[in-house]
Amino acid sequence: MSRRWIQNPNRCADEYLDGIDDFIEFARRHNSGATRIRCPCRRCNNTLFESIETVGFHLVRNGMIETYSIWNLHGEQVDHASSSNAPRVDNVEPIVDPNDQVMGIIQDAFPFASTNINQEGEDDVPTPIDSAEFEQYEKLLKNANQELYPGCESFSVLTAIVELMHGKIKYRMSNLCFDYFLGVFKRMLPTDNCLPKDHKHAQKVLHGLGLGYEKIHACKNNCMLFYKEHETLDTCPICNESRFKMTSQNRTTKIPQKVMRYLPLKPRLQRLYMSMHTATDMRWHKEKRVDDDVMRHPADGEAWKEFDRTFPEFAADPRNVRLGLATDGFNPYGVLNQHHSTWPIFAFPYNLPPWKCMKKEYMMMTVLITEDPGRSIDVYLRPLVDELKDLWTNGVRTYDKSTGRMFTLRAAVMWTVNDFPAYAMVSGWSTKGYMACPVCKEDVTSGWHAGKVCYLGHRRWLPWDHEWREKYKEFDGNTERRLRPREWSGDEILEQLNRLDFAPFGKTVSRTRPSTHLNWTHKPMFFELPYWSKLKLRHNLDVMHVEKNVFDTLVGTILDIEGKTKDTIKAVLIWKEWAYEGVYG
Repeated sequence: MSRRWIQNPNRCADEYLDGIDDFIEFARRHNSGATRIRCPCRRCNNTLFESIETVGFHLVRNGMIETYSIWNLHGEQVDHASSSNAPRVDNVEPIVDPNDQVMGIIQDAFPFASTNINQEGEDDVPTPIDSAEFEQYEKLLKNANQELYPGCESFSVLTAIVELMHGKIKYRMSNLCFDYFLGVFKRMLPTDNCLPKDHKHAQKVLHGLGLGYEKIHACKNNCMLFYKEHETLDTCPICNESRFKMTSQNRTTKIPQKVMRYLPLKPRLQRLYMSMHTATDMRWHKEKRVDDDVMRHPADGEAWKEFDRTFPEFAADPRNVRLGLATDGFNPYGVLNQHHSTWPIFAFPYNLPPWKCMKKEYMMMTVLITEDPGRSIDVYLRPLVDELKDLWTNGVRTYDKSTGRMFTLRAAVMWTVNDFPAYAMVSGWSTKGYMACPVCKEDVTSGWHAGKVCYLGHRRWLPWDHEWREKYKEFDGNTERRLRPREWSGDEILEQLNRLDFAPFGKTVSRTRPSTHLNWTHKPMFFELPYWSKLKLRHNLDVMHVEKNVFDTLVGTILDIEGKTKDTIKAVLIWKEWAYEGVYG
């Protein structure tokens, strides 16, 4: 029986699905009575035991290990005489020298530090190396070659630190716990060992690998950042609030009132091309994606295709990165009676295949805000938008490990993904009040009922000949003859925003909004991106929040859960009021 289906990248193809059925039947036949078998998907890697139904689901979602063509771990007998040259798959990881792994990390971080790589392979001019970057490379190389203690051949200083830091992150160890065990290990080793004494010194050794962050001071009232032309100021020019806290005069260092963490995007995008496998996967959307009008990936959507038609020069190189931005607030302490919230902003590279682009390994946190910024989120987006403009206009020189050449990497944000309250923050259109719908805008149908704003007129979106358009008793007492609201283009929205005069950002600024502003609260900073007004889809609603709210409402009403059901006395009275207005109004 041919098992070429394992190599098929289209996991929705009939050949692949039939192959999975054959594998499940094979596993049932050779493991009779067993309720759990090894899962050969790419994620479980034959190391985890799952139910047979779950294994089938994993194979569709994750794909089977491409080299697992002989199902010896599921009962297939291997003829050693005839298959001596066949690849053998074990359930144990290959033994790799950790020192070699660390040297591989250094080579990935500094791919052209020790070799001369030509620009695009077209001339003989070596790639220039920044002196500071080469100094970091030499420091890392020194720690990679230095023994942990005299006579130790298994671990170098850098290898030991990488292994310990990996364990800290994998098992979510706190800094205090890590400091304690690091001190214990240091006392266990010979007295002349070179192991760092705490987490802070270990981080200094790894600092040369890059992927650090910048601390940018912010105004206490969210008016502005002390950034670029305002970097040297000590007071906010809008609210005159001091940049630093009041401390004793004997203190030598000044403490800022508020700090934003910014993680530069360029080195993280460059790092995606420093691994052979990741660099290949970054072209998946163009080279391996199956284009059969089935929606499996953002590249199958109309918004992606419209972007390619509008900007063919950008779309010509599949290595250019398409990004999505997402943000939401959460309480990092898990205490409900505290109103503090932290707002991270994440970037997602959509070039990767669907089974990778949403994994946490590829989520890039770009901004960390220490409180709810409200409409002032644009203040904190300034460094990110500046970098995105440069990535679109100039790009950044990047080494592609899969081709061994340098290229100019460009990037574009395709859309944002948020829940409805955060939608208002990033889009500039308030999602509260009588004009809360960001699609209908001023053409929304809304009214005041039972102490809250209700949004009616949903039948406008139905087909023109739909029977519900003629019914009036079941709805608001009127037949629906109107067409659906028209769709505003990005250029029309930008033109409208340019005519409005918005107040500065900050907590001290009055929030009174003129009627001419409709529901606009501010002009989003994303419109500074040259391509933003041309996008077909700029903002998305997070499916997770929508599904949860709808599910809670339906289940709470069906099961009559106290506090969750919508079938209350008040709701019945409102329904009767509407029914009366529909008949007699």
